[in-house]
Amino acid sequence: MKNKVPFLLLWVLISCVPDVSKDLQINQSFEGEEAYWASKSLDEHLYLVFQDWESFLDTSHTDSLPGCPGITLDSANYSVSLHYDQPQCDTDASIRKGEITIQYGQANLGIGDSLHLAFNGYEIEGTQVNGQRIFQLSAKQVGGLSMNELTDSLLLVRSEGSSTRLSPRYTHQGRIQSGKVSEITSVGSMEGRNWSGNSFTVQVNPEKKISEACLSKTLLRPASGTETWTINRTGENPVTHELTYSVGEACDSKTTIRLAEGVVMEKEP
Repeated sequence: MKNKVPFLLLWVLISCVPDVSKDLQINQSFEGEEAYWASKSLDEHLYLVFQDWESFLDTSHTDSLPGCPGITLDSANYSVSLHYDQPQCDTDASIRKGEITIQYGQANLGIGDSLHLAFNGYEIEGTQVNGQRIFQLSAKQVGGLSMNELTDSLLLVRSEGSSTRLSPRYTHQGRIQSGKVSEITSVGSMEGRNWSGNSFTVQVNPEKKISEACLSKTLLRPASGTETWTINRTGENPVTHELTYSVGEACDSKTTIRLAEGVVMEKEP
């Protein structure tokens, strides 16, 4: 009996090895999924940053906003509230819920002035966005604007309960033609905490670009660019996942996710 004990212990240890590998693979897959929906949640309302206060006084403009939100204007504080629980059309209205408030503070922003996007019960495709994003106008020309993002802590919560905390430090540029946004590019870095409590960093290089032809889509996605996500793990070496954006005909955006373990996943849009 004594001779059998070591053998039994060895068999138990060996039988556990596949489970450990399986868990690691599941974690990496979830990390790739998390990077995908976190990036999508940040990108989808970015076009709002490049709308000026006066543009919301034009109903022909507001009627074309993705999600067809109801709109409340506060002229005293120069703020705009977009109500997605009160859609003004039926097309794809169900992917958004809640409210986004754009706080300008004045009719025309000058260099160094800040713009705030505040989220109140806002959700996009099952991801709840909590907190606010802060942008500072760094350059202003006839053909476009440049905004530095100074967001400290934005919390994303998925419907199954997992959460991700983000602190973006991006530079966003919007090209303006005939009073309308024709292109948005983003570059820079981001820090955060992922679903498992591990810290991570993100580098966007080359820049992510939402092209003019795709700005009319209901859900805006980049047509090009790369994000590199480096996840720190307690007691282990960091792992790096890469998200690459491309676009096909009719602005069918695709995200290719290359995990550190070699697995490749593709997501649309």
